[in-house]
Amino acid sequence: MSSPHLRRELGFFDLTLLLVVAVVNVNILPRIAGEGWRAMSLWLIAFVLFMIPLGIAVAEFGKRFPGEGGIYVWTRETFGDFHAFISGWCYWTNNLFYFPSILFILIGVLVYSAGPNAAYLGEKTNFIAIGALGFLWAVTLLHIRGLGVGKWLNNIGAMGTWFTFLILVIIGVVMLRRNGAPATPLTAKALLPSLTDYGGFSALSIVMYSLVGLELGSVMGDEIKNPEKIVGKAAFWGGAISIFSYMIGTAAVLIAIPSGEVGAIQGMMQAVTKVAMSLNVASVIPFIAVLISVAVLGICSAWMSGAARVPFVMGLSVYLPPALGKTHPRWGTPYVALLVQAVLSSALILISLYGSNVREAYEKLLSSSVVIQLIPFLYLFAGLWKIQSNRIWAALGFIATALGVILVFVPSSDVSNPMRFIMEIAASFIIMIGMAVLFFWIGKRKQARL
Repeated sequence: MSSPHLRRELGFFDLTLLLVVAVVNVNILPRIAGEGWRAMSLWLIAFVLFMIPLGIAVAEFGKRFPGEGGIYVWTRETFGDFHAFISGWCYWTNNLFYFPSILFILIGVLVYSAGPNAAYLGEKTNFIAIGALGFLWAVTLLHIRGLGVGKWLNNIGAMGTWFTFLILVIIGVVMLRRNGAPATPLTAKALLPSLTDYGGFSALSIVMYSLVGLELGSVMGDEIKNPEKIVGKAAFWGGAISIFSYMIGTAAVLIAIPSGEVGAIQGMMQAVTKVAMSLNVASVIPFIAVLISVAVLGICSAWMSGAARVPFVMGLSVYLPPALGKTHPRWGTPYVALLVQAVLSSALILISLYGSNVREAYEKLLSSSVVIQLIPFLYLFAGLWKIQSNRIWAALGFIATALGVILVFVPSSDVSNPMRFIMEIAASFIIMIGMAVLFFWIGKRKQARL
């Protein structure tokens, strides 16, 4: 079967912006800032043990196998079809959990910016569900229209991310000058990770998870101009900008408000509102909310477009329904994969909110996404070791990723029932892996009959 035609729409600038908006998730900052100043150490640990090895792996595999499919194709070339299917399946399905968590943040920001009278809507699960579904389908339809159109939401999202971090830096400077000291007390001891606070272990997994994304552009290898030349370069610049933004943004939040007051969902707007009110410039709050919303939408757009390419490539094989490998006759996009992705994410939005409050639903979705997302990176670093390239970095990346998978199961303080939380995360992982094995087995039998 001939491969469907995909259009090469992404240049170096587009790809770098795509990676920045994919990696730098403003919705993660409040969750990490809630750990206090030790978050800075967590960023550095994850950068050295995970992000540098990831950048090296992306550059190496991007040169060797520059086509569509990225991490799925890389695993197939190093470990064969079965492991490639597990890797690609996890890479795709984790995003089905991730999209709702991003959209919960988006709705939370918009509700918070609407003022105290609208605050109650942030806990109304019906309102959150309707808003999240609306944005999910709007972005999906935009990407069905074409990557040439959808990439502008990615690019605008990157700009929104940068402006958001610039505002956070300004907030930090203003509050530091006003108070004379950070709102979260800064000491040498506060910078060190704690070996007794188990919540910090869970945070390290989420920090590592938040640095995922440098490989996303390679998933769209057939839609990148000169991928052999620009993938590694874009990964370098995207990674450098991302870790700098994360550390500066975290420090700014901790300077502006005490870590114990940072909310996981509305923490960004809390910091902005506190400064704006203290300076009597409350009129800027809606403007900043728009910037943060654009940044969050950009994140959703980048991952939605990239993640859909994995089932698209897998649909070209016999292991998933071949309809997933279809492209739109007019716009040349993997529209079936995008539609299926949106339907499944819509179901998870409704399921996650059933019987949970919004905060716990967010924590559950985030943790489920983390444990499933990190599995492909175990394959990636094992593959880097197998091809005998940069083995020290490959080993560091593999060990750090394996540790991250284990630490996901340590619940944060926001979880009311830790045992139920652990069981639900474990169940989601087992179900997803079980489905992958089932689809592969069915596909293998179908292949044998051909």
